[in-house]
Amino acid sequence: MEEMEEEIEDIEDEEWNIDEDKLEDELDPHDDLEEDEIQSDNSEEDKTQDILARTLADFENFKKRVERDKQDMIFFLKQDIFKKILPRIDDLERIIKNTPEDMQNGALFEWILAMKIKLKQDLETLWLKGFDSVWELVDHNKHDVMTTVPWKEEWVIIDEFERWYILWDRILRHAKVVVGAWSDG
Repeated sequence: MEEMEEEIEDIEDEEWNIDEDKLEDELDPHDDLEEDEIQSDNSEEDKTQDILARTLADFENFKKRVERDKQDMIFFLKQDIFKKILPRIDDLERIIKNTPEDMQNGALFEWILAMKIKLKQDLETLWLKGFDSVWELVDHNKHDVMTTVPWKEEWVIIDEFERWYILWDRILRHAKVVVGAWSDG
């Protein structure tokens, strides 16, 4: 029995004696490798990560470019449609502006007013907005000056032939305006 107890003690001692060389090998598997091999592995890993990062960046740029191109295509398609509709709205506005007062009480005139308002509301739901320019200063980014008339203030818009419109954040059509030029009288 004593022999068995001694054997058990020897086995227990062996289990707790850790071979330090085996431990280091387990913790750092690259110890057996040459220094050049380790650098080669790290270099390959760095190259792979670099290629992956570049590919991911290219893909993100591609997605942004496709979205921008899609928005541009929608803008140009809507632009063609709206440029055909806007002259009809201008005609309605000219009819309303030039209708004599005695004819402004009839059903036809009320229908024309309602039609103009409804058309503008429909266009605004499609992100097209029109702006009045009368009594503003000329902004060459928004206005095309058609003619000038004598006026007490210079570069003030006196009248407009056509309003200016924006679609989203881009100018769709510049306003055609009459501008005041300096006059002493």
